[in-house]
Amino acid sequence: MKTFKWNRMSGVAMLIFAIFIIIYMIAWNRGLTLLYVLAALSLATLVLSFIAPYFNILGIDASIEHPKEAYQGETIPITITLTSKGLLSKYFLELWWQTTFLEESSQMFFVAKLGKKKILKADVLCEIRGTHQTGPLSIENSFPLGINTFTVLFQDTIGEVIVFPAFVPIYNFAFSADESSILHGDISSLQKGGHDEFISIREYKEGDSPRHIHWPASAKTGDLMVREYQDSLSSSLVIILDLHESYDIGTGKETTLEYAITIASSLSLYALDQGYRVTLFGHGEEKIELLDIVGSENHIQILKSLAYAKGDGDESYDDVIHHVLSSHQKGGTLVLFGNGDQQLYDKLSLYASKFFKPVLFDIIGESFRKEQTDKDFLLEDSHRQSRYTLRKGCDIERMFL
Repeated sequence: MKTFKWNRMSGVAMLIFAIFIIIYMIAWNRGLTLLYVLAALSLATLVLSFIAPYFNILGIDASIEHPKEAYQGETIPITITLTSKGLLSKYFLELWWQTTFLEESSQMFFVAKLGKKKILKADVLCEIRGTHQTGPLSIENSFPLGINTFTVLFQDTIGEVIVFPAFVPIYNFAFSADESSILHGDISSLQKGGHDEFISIREYKEGDSPRHIHWPASAKTGDLMVREYQDSLSSSLVIILDLHESYDIGTGKETTLEYAITIASSLSLYALDQGYRVTLFGHGEEKIELLDIVGSENHIQILKSLAYAKGDGDESYDDVIHHVLSSHQKGGTLVLFGNGDQQLYDKLSLYASKFFKPVLFDIIGESFRKEQTDKDFLLEDSHRQSRYTLRKGCDIERMFL
């Protein structure tokens, strides 16, 4: 489906029309043939400036192809195909492709001459996380005089791209003290009420509990074999995003929420790669509640939820945390996000009674209202809790070296 649109009369066209009126009035008053000729030329120029661009884009069809999914910070290939049904070539076409994943919301491509068919290829950078409408593709033309412009919109070229949040490689992050402990033949939950997950069967070692001897396997091999367990609660990561509308400070990619989402994405991928369970909460207008995601191949579930996340909620962060603490089982590492509020840090010791180790990423909101940036961060780490303090411009990857 195509829609033709004539842009309103340009200043040059209005000037030509004014000149035509003036010359014509003088010619009518004086009766000079030459002035009538000049008036006719002015009018012909004006009419041509309207008609020529329309016929120059008449008969053009366009289509566009691009991936439906991408990662923030990567480029995606786009292919634009133009065809012309007319006998004559088309000249000086401006193609405009609208999308919101660019900081500049449109891309322009120039075609000097179009015969029967032309294919344009380009790589476009995905700068902004989220779900984005692409298109429609449009062609603008003011050939040959450049006075008035006609536009044709190709409504069938409207599409969508999901841009997953960026993530940084993590080489070191202090999960709860015992999150990776393998309980060799014995169950020793770190918190009362915990439970353990069966890992494998292995040979008996001195100190293993006789309760966990696997007798069928022992009879088959001729050696004592025991069941091996891992504490499934301590090997969990719980991330709670603050999606209240007041939390998101800054513009574009430089906002407190974008920093938090980058950290959440990076930690979740790292945790899944290490074999931990990941739970993600965030209460905006649309709630995010992903429970016990396991396996690196399932990281896409978390990325999709983070791609949709917006700072548009009205539920306070304290209420969201209370909801998680009251409904989630004990154990694991709890990741929270602050904006310089000391009260949240003061509550970490309370959260430590529920989780093995709360970790606060304190993203100073006021720094995002200023032009200056700061790559450094501050880490306050103890056995029971940790706090990372960072500001606009922080090198997030350095935090996890």
